[in-house]
Amino acid sequence: MTMSHDEETPDIHGFVLVGEQVVHGGHLAMFTMAAHRYQVVAAFGFGTEVKQTYVDARNAAPTATFIVVNDEKLLLQKMVADRTFAGSILKVVDNDLHDATPIVSGVPVEITAVLHNRQFRDAEDYPPKPSYLLFGQGSEAHVTHYMTKMPDYQLLADVSATDSDFTSAELAAGVLVDLPDVEENHTPATTPIPPGTVVRALGPQGKKVTLTVTRTQWFDTKELNGSTNYSARLLAALDAATV
Repeated sequence: MTMSHDEETPDIHGFVLVGEQVVHGGHLAMFTMAAHRYQVVAAFGFGTEVKQTYVDARNAAPTATFIVVNDEKLLLQKMVADRTFAGSILKVVDNDLHDATPIVSGVPVEITAVLHNRQFRDAEDYPPKPSYLLFGQGSEAHVTHYMTKMPDYQLLADVSATDSDFTSAELAAGVLVDLPDVEENHTPATTPIPPGTVVRALGPQGKKVTLTVTRTQWFDTKELNGSTNYSARLLAALDAATV
């Protein structure tokens, strides 16, 4: 059943994970489900063994996606405010949430920083140019598409940044940039910036950086614009792991 925009209830939330030095995650959003009508990007902390399990699994399956989820249903904004929850990391193949397998379960998860937290508004206009949040720490950088309203797409990608005007502090906090060389299409059939793409990124105060896409973590139009709550599939994977 599709809920109206103002009926938020506790639910299972997935965050697509990117990075290994500092692990970040982008919330799997949905325009049609009140509980998931948010774009959230955060940094996550795991125990040493859990993080190594994630890194090893990620390196062993470079085309898979890894998603951290809360084990018990919660309001998303409560998770963000509390900064800690019991969670599991799922391995997802071909962006198919029916094919989700836990690699660790029932572990403490910490939200160490919130870089972006915004509720969708149907009245918001699309940005005039393709807009992405650029973020990262150490030698790692990532981008995620700025989602606006239905229809739209969700994309997270790893990038290498060269000739950058941005400071490490700006990247750690996250900065919105335009990709003027990318042709925006809010219902693309494939990722607009596949691996190997080199693009200019323009930010505030005329700052710029050259980005080379190295890995696409998640590209989606189906879940984001769909009417079936994706969290039911994540919960089924968690339930199967406890049998």
